[in-house]
Amino acid sequence: MSSILKVDTIQDQNGNLIISKDSGGGGFLSPYASSSAPIVYTVTVATKTTAHPYSGVGSSNAYFINGIESPIIELKGNDTTKPYYYKFDQSDASNGSGGGHPLRFYNDASKTTQFTTGVTTSGTPGQAGAHTTIAVDKDTPSILYYQCSSHANMGNHTILNSPTVNTGVFLKLPTTDGSNGQAITTNGSGTLSFATVEETKPTISDTSQTIAPATPVSFNIGGSNFSGIPRVEFIKTDGSVTNANSVSLTSSTVLAVNATLALGNYYVRVELDTGLAARSANAIITASTAPAFSTNAGSLGTVTAGQSVSGISVSASSDSNVTITETTSVLTSNANTPAATMNLSLSGSPATSATYNITGTAPSPTTNKVYSFTLKAQDAENQFVTRDFTLTVSVGATGGGQFN
Repeated sequence: MSSILKVDTIQDQNGNLIISKDSGGGGFLSPYASSSAPIVYTVTVATKTTAHPYSGVGSSNAYFINGIESPIIELKGNDTTKPYYYKFDQSDASNGSGGGHPLRFYNDASKTTQFTTGVTTSGTPGQAGAHTTIAVDKDTPSILYYQCSSHANMGNHTILNSPTVNTGVFLKLPTTDGSNGQAITTNGSGTLSFATVEETKPTISDTSQTIAPATPVSFNIGGSNFSGIPRVEFIKTDGSVTNANSVSLTSSTVLAVNATLALGNYYVRVELDTGLAARSANAIITASTAPAFSTNAGSLGTVTAGQSVSGISVSASSDSNVTITETTSVLTSNANTPAATMNLSLSGSPATSATYNITGTAPSPTTNKVYSFTLKAQDAENQFVTRDFTLTVSVGATGGGQFN
């Protein structure tokens, strides 16, 4: 029969304190880290690997915390009156390379607003005694970003875990020792057991999308292993980060997001409530303006049958190079000239403001004829717009007449 044990402390086999009962008579809290005995993290700087959450953007260097490349750090804060202290030791010489890498805390990954409440700094990174210390309490933001104040995207972020105090905690201990690599889990009612815990990280489909810039746009992000209400970040190729306006879970493979992005190309990063995260392998979101014709629809003018055509053009523009082509088979086709096609040339060079010229020799129908055709302007992101035009061929007077 399993036994139920009510405890005031839990210690490891060496007598180190793991969990202790709160002095106020409440439940159980993690060991208190005071200002005189803070939890110390050793910070070093080295070249980023592809495992870094901001690989390929910002600085080529990364913070390593206790030897681990830019991990998500869980900070525990007492929810009564005393804060927990965390000291980030930057005395290692690598912190002074490249002009120095002062570790600071921010409210966002792009370092728009620095968080300074309860934060103290001392010394010069790379020299003995240099450190940044943060006092964490119940009012500390749930997520803070630790980044270099001089370089972009070197770190990751912290998660605040302020334990809620419960009275009368009962734990039903496991009846077996478990096996190597297993962890103690709970059924939610205090019954503990050993189990193999597998981390299921999300993935992001490598599907490119183009959206309008500088305006809120709703679209879907595909992938796998999505759960909860994930955090979605858009990482521009210059290293700047924009958070989604809103995120909702459609299914484990689809996230519905709304975002306002400036012109540019973006990687997508998805972080679950569990802290597990993934980033797209490529910049799959492009914020770009669709092309537009500057030449009015309708008639481009009149040309004379059998004569050289010149001085007729169409223009279109976008935020990337535009190419203009015909979607019908009238203007540039010779399949049925002159009855239905014109056999003219449409030529120009792709540009953000492109002009294409219509040249050649006008067809020679037997009577005046209006030819109708459609042109397409397409930019580098494969966005396009079409417009209908006409060109009239005038035959003019042929032969004469005599009146008596």
